Amino acid sequence: MSAETCMACGSSRFSVDPISSERFCLVRCAGCGLAFTNPKPSAEELEKHYSQAYYGPENIKFLPVLEKILDWITKRRARWINKKIRPHSRVLEIGCGRGLLLEALSHLGHECHGTERSNLAATRAQRIVEIKIYTDPFEQYELPENYFDVVILWHVLEHLENPVLTLTHVSNLLRPRGVLIIEVPNLSSLQARLTGKHWFHLDIQRHLYHFTAKGLTTLLENCGFQIMKMTTFSWEQCPFGALQSFLNGLGLRPQTFYKLLKREVSLRFSSKLFHYSLAGGFFLPSVLLAGLESLAGRGGVIRVTTQKQFA
Repeated sequence: MSAETCMACGSSRFSVDPISSERFCLVRCAGCGLAFTNPKPSAEELEKHYSQAYYGPENIKFLPVLEKILDWITKRRARWINKKIRPHSRVLEIGCGRGLLLEALSHLGHECHGTERSNLAATRAQRIVEIKIYTDPFEQYELPENYFDVVILWHVLEHLENPVLTLTHVSNLLRPRGVLIIEVPNLSSLQARLTGKHWFHLDIQRHLYHFTAKGLTTLLENCGFQIMKMTTFSWEQCPFGALQSFLNGLGLRPQTFYKLLKREVSLRFSSKLFHYSLAGGFFLPSVLLAGLESLAGRGGVIRVTTQKQFA
């Protein structure tokens, strides 16, 4: 997106989103609602925020009990994807992290490939012998056109420097009627609008773009994809997103509870007990908000299944 036109709808009308603060500015398209961080962080600043702390200090990212829950969620997601594609499909996940989703899909009989910008995360993913990992910039890969049956961008599109370029390359790599699955945070969600600059999924240090359902739909259609299904709920993302956003709004150090779960911060027992107790108090309201906003079509994420259109 340039300062003149929106990359999704071509509108030249922009405004500052109210979610902005004295530390950052979100510029939002008046036509489709797609927003971008202004000014964009430099490459050096971005590199700083994709450190070992972001990916976790070891091959596990969260506390062991959470890792087991996330493992179950990942396998469930793999089965959900498996129902949408044909047997023995060629799968590409852009920004595959530790490769856990691809590992689960490979166990379901698919040929799996992944890309990962972080050498640390890629090294961990490469331990999984069933998948092929690429570490060069995605747009530089010289893979055959129409090679993949499905491409996945799971909370990745918002991190990319040029989503249009990436989606165009994805379209070239997908076979006709191939499936593209995307999930991104929803800037129009109730939790985003209620908690503003405290919204957990804003992640202003790493997210370059911020999507609405209309903006994402317009962008995908202009890049040659047909929307098959769209939802705005995720058990993995929405309740916790609301919970951490509420906690941020209390004036505590941002994302402290999340960092505790990642073992990223070391606190005294009394401080840990305080944060866990506070989180427990906000648990039910967070689940309630996540459910209600989803029923209203304004959940914390946008999950979309699309299909490559014939030229």
